[in-house]
Amino acid sequence: MEIPLCAAAHEPLGDELFLLTLTKENKAEILAHGLTKLNDSQQEALEILNVLEVWDPHTRSLFALRSSPTILDTPFRLVFPMTDKSSFDETGFYVRQYMAVSYCWRSENFLPDNYERHGSWPVSKPFVDAMISEKDHPRVGIWMDQLCIDQNSPEDKRKSVAAMDVIYRSCIRLLVLLEDVFLDAAEIALHSKYDLAKYGSAWRPPAEEEPVIASLYKKVASARWWERAWCFHEFNVNEPWTDRRQCNEIHNATFIMNGPNGSTVKMKWWTLHFIMCLAPHIEEQVLEIFIPVDHGDREPGYRGSIMARHNTVSTKGCMLLEDRLSIMVNLSGLALAYRGNARQSTDEVMYISAVLAMAAGEAHPLTMFDGRALPALGESWFQRHLVNDATIPRFELGGLKGIHRVSIQDIELDMIFLPLPATWRRVKDEDLDPTYRIFPDTIATTRPATHGPASDVMTTASRSDEDADKPRRRFLAGCLMNGNAFTARLWTQLRTDVIGPNYNQFQELAPSPSLLPAAIELFRQLFPISTLLSISASSEFTIEDAQLFLTWLTDPRSSYYIGVFTHQIRCSIDGQSAFTTGAQVNTHFNNGPFDELRAAVPIDLLDMSCIPVRIWLLRRCKDKGATSQWRLAGKAMLLGEPNLRMEAGKSTGRDDAAVELRRVVVSG
Repeated sequence: MEIPLCAAAHEPLGDELFLLTLTKENKAEILAHGLTKLNDSQQEALEILNVLEVWDPHTRSLFALRSSPTILDTPFRLVFPMTDKSSFDETGFYVRQYMAVSYCWRSENFLPDNYERHGSWPVSKPFVDAMISEKDHPRVGIWMDQLCIDQNSPEDKRKSVAAMDVIYRSCIRLLVLLEDVFLDAAEIALHSKYDLAKYGSAWRPPAEEEPVIASLYKKVASARWWERAWCFHEFNVNEPWTDRRQCNEIHNATFIMNGPNGSTVKMKWWTLHFIMCLAPHIEEQVLEIFIPVDHGDREPGYRGSIMARHNTVSTKGCMLLEDRLSIMVNLSGLALAYRGNARQSTDEVMYISAVLAMAAGEAHPLTMFDGRALPALGESWFQRHLVNDATIPRFELGGLKGIHRVSIQDIELDMIFLPLPATWRRVKDEDLDPTYRIFPDTIATTRPATHGPASDVMTTASRSDEDADKPRRRFLAGCLMNGNAFTARLWTQLRTDVIGPNYNQFQELAPSPSLLPAAIELFRQLFPISTLLSISASSEFTIEDAQLFLTWLTDPRSSYYIGVFTHQIRCSIDGQSAFTTGAQVNTHFNNGPFDELRAAVPIDLLDMSCIPVRIWLLRRCKDKGATSQWRLAGKAMLLGEPNLRMEAGKSTGRDDAAVELRRVVVSG
């Protein structure tokens, strides 16, 4: 094949290196893989910007559309050893491929004694030699940010940040430098002994090897690289879980670490991954690297959580807060680039991320709440979340239809208003008598079954059986009071939203044999007529369902849904009810009479999982004059509800309506 002559700009970089600035034609060829993915998300990015223009023009102004032309207009440079220069004599400065380097920049706290950079390189000579030895051809370049981005040009930095995912996704191979990891001979020997192809995922090493594996794991897991946001970005956008990276050694990432006496050791990612997974315990920051971030993106019309990416990045070190936005956007595969000013607080970054996520269709920000004020945002409807969750489920693109306007201060949206909280019926101690016929003694916790050894934190209840007994009975009594139709509806919701997608790290939830007598009594109380007449009960809730429901009720993981107190909400004209538990409130909750509190559910939360808090507790803003203005006072769970959207539709204009659709403005 004839290779075209390409007039790449050439300049020396010290005595040992030269730098090539590639032409657009050459860039288009070697960045083709990353540009294809970027081009595929153009329409989605455009739709997000259009939504932001309507909702929140200020946030819209912070982002620009990315495309192949914008990336190809970005200077792209590669470094080569001077010894490779002659390989370009016949072809001109045309580059075949390149490797990208992921490493930690040296700070004052990350400089070991007697550390010396080698020449123009930002790392020591052993690592320079190891990187160069990874080159499979002299026309394969090396991309390393400190060398290939003009560090004195803010414009060059800005453009390069917006191209970073394309650069790391398109490279022929990723080189990861763990300069603070020092392995001994026994640890180094592991990578030649063990690989997944030989042993398979179920194999366990001999007992005498376990201390060496644990030692290697501890050293590697302690590397600073795992803690840095840009390193997390570089590894994940390289897509190490794809067939391209897993099935060909050329494309599989190489990890480079220190060996004895100034040497280095190189391990392919698939081998290092396998060895580290043999360790008895995996640290959370390492486990994040093992999990693909694009699971939710693989089905047309859906996207993996943008907020989950924000939450993960927010736990990593990053010199510039605004870089977290660029990293989140790149990890999400969005054809957008952050173009705003420097950010001054993590709350600002979180708000911008949340509005961007909602514009894409993600409802999770509507469920966030921890009750604390956000000083950087002032009085705001927007809330932090109690847990920095990285396991938020996927969402449907463009799925939010009930939001009309968003700002830091308030949000205008459609909500289904529920009956006043003052009318909710709390399950009281005198309602618990029927539960003692099901569980005569203190309700015992059912320990979940695991696939293997697991931490007690994961399998043991946070409360004693005595402390959990009353909350469990209140929840169970509420089911009995609401009847079999409600219990069947609630159980279907829990099985679909909670057990199915969220219990898979353990063995599948199975009915506890010891709970069969209790299940029979529960079923008898729910279906007394069918028992008396000796006819089969409703197929919507069987004895087997009752047994599994009680297994769930006594599982420690159910405490999040059960809470402490259970309240019943009448939410239909014909008397159908829902549960609410787990209320969380802020200072506005007690800022007025209890009977003035209102409760409403954003319509965009009606069809989503029951796991997050979906009910908003509201108090009217009397000081702002507008009758549609409300303050957010808290949030609570909603469980077992009927079709509220349908109920609101058929209740319009009726005096006995239980729920009502309104367009309102909510502030902080």
